[in-house]
Amino acid sequence: MSSDQIPAKTSQRNWGFRFSLSTLMLVMLAVAMYLGGRASVTYRYALAPDLAGSWQATLPRGFVQPTTVQDFGEGRYHVRSRASIFNGVYQWRNGQLVVVVPDDERMIGLVWKWDGTKLTLVAEPKSTPTGSSYVGTVLTTAPANAGP
Repeated sequence: MSSDQIPAKTSQRNWGFRFSLSTLMLVMLAVAMYLGGRASVTYRYALAPDLAGSWQATLPRGFVQPTTVQDFGEGRYHVRSRASIFNGVYQWRNGQLVVVVPDDERMIGLVWKWDGTKLTLVAEPKSTPTGSSYVGTVLTTAPANAGP
């Protein structure tokens, strides 16, 4: 048998499927779109929004309390409400407003979550020092006064 008659060995392995360049590009595009969408949702709430102004706190039992938010800059806010348990200085942290200096020392642990239009109380001290739970309280912008 001469060397011309020996079949050449191939180094290709047959995995049972083949990708074309266009298929690979489509898969990469889909992955990039998914990751870009996830990053934009995270980024949207990373920066502190403009929360300064008049708000109203709607407590879980339906009571409505006027509330004001003052912007101290650099993601720090002062919250003042007739429902005084919420009063204190808060820090903006990745889509949440976290109390850092509460007016009432027992209320360390208050966390409000921002959804783009309102703040919802999602965490409070585990011992519920006031006797009631206020989780679920919603802060919405106060409606403009009608009339002159």
